[in-house]
Amino acid sequence: MIARKEYYYGLDQLRALLMLIGVLTHAASIISPFYQWNYHSERYQDALIHNIVHITHFFRVEAFFLIAGFFSAMVLVKKGKRYFLKGRYLRVLMPLIFSILLINSFEVWFVVGHGITSRENIGNFIVHSWFLLTLMIISLICLLPIDKFFAYLSGLNGFVKLGLFVFYMYLPFGVKFVLNMFVPMADHSLFYSLYGYLIEKTLYYSIYFFIGYLIYRNEAIRGFFHKKSIKTFLWVIAIAGLSYQTFSVSETKENLSFAMRAINVCIQHASAISVSLLLFDFFFSSSFPPSRAVAFLVRSAIIVYLFHHPVLIVFGYYFDVPGMTPFVYFMLLVTAGYLLSFIGYLIVNGMPLTRFMFGLK
Repeated sequence: MIARKEYYYGLDQLRALLMLIGVLTHAASIISPFYQWNYHSERYQDALIHNIVHITHFFRVEAFFLIAGFFSAMVLVKKGKRYFLKGRYLRVLMPLIFSILLINSFEVWFVVGHGITSRENIGNFIVHSWFLLTLMIISLICLLPIDKFFAYLSGLNGFVKLGLFVFYMYLPFGVKFVLNMFVPMADHSLFYSLYGYLIEKTLYYSIYFFIGYLIYRNEAIRGFFHKKSIKTFLWVIAIAGLSYQTFSVSETKENLSFAMRAINVCIQHASAISVSLLLFDFFFSSSFPPSRAVAFLVRSAIIVYLFHHPVLIVFGYYFDVPGMTPFVYFMLLVTAGYLLSFIGYLIVNGMPLTRFMFGLK
């Protein structure tokens, strides 16, 4: 087990940074020429800005869940399951419920009321709060005897463990493929929306969560990834995987063959795991003493992430007028997204009730 520190400030700051980058990612999605986001500007499309920012999309949430798994293991070991579950109730379940009731409901009302999306296309109110739902489901799995399960796996042959990992890696996509044979996706959009939020995302991101969990529980695992030769290998996989995904982002995934889709899943996981481990190792090993400014960013990150989504949609809609360049339009969205979301944090943090509603200490 990893030697105890007073606190892992670097990892806490990395977790906040990954959430704050979400504003840039979603602002770039508005001007993407490759796909339709919750709001899409036909006037200001720019592939270069999108690709530069969008590269973080290939690992940002995966790295977040890896860190969440690490901290979850730490709390379970130090404080026990009762304390862990109470923390999940206050810091995950409450923000999930109130973000759906207040923030997401407003977003759905706005996109329908302004003709951005038709009422028939609104399948749920979870929207971008899905990561809280996924984190809550995986956290409940942590209450099971998973340490005994991992102890059993550790005794298996290395090739068997690799085979099980590959099977689990493809499981969410394989289940969806089989389901589509009996329940056509085109005719049951709500069913597949629920499947995506409740099962597919849980299976996908639990890989990263439990990698982080095992890193805390087993120091030998972290030491293995800290080796220079392993880090060099991870860098090669990360650069190659991110480059491939960036240059292929314009491809229509539905037109790809089954084999090509399977290869893409492997590349996606390989690059995301590599970058997540490299980020973890750097921020774990580095000394980042907390400052007032950094502490503010860490505390506000969750509120900024929850609030920025509707802010970008509203301002994306009203700023979408002639006379600007894509870069100016993008920077206006980013500025409005950060500024109003930070103001939202100050308001939420100023009252005990709203702090409870959105999981602030």
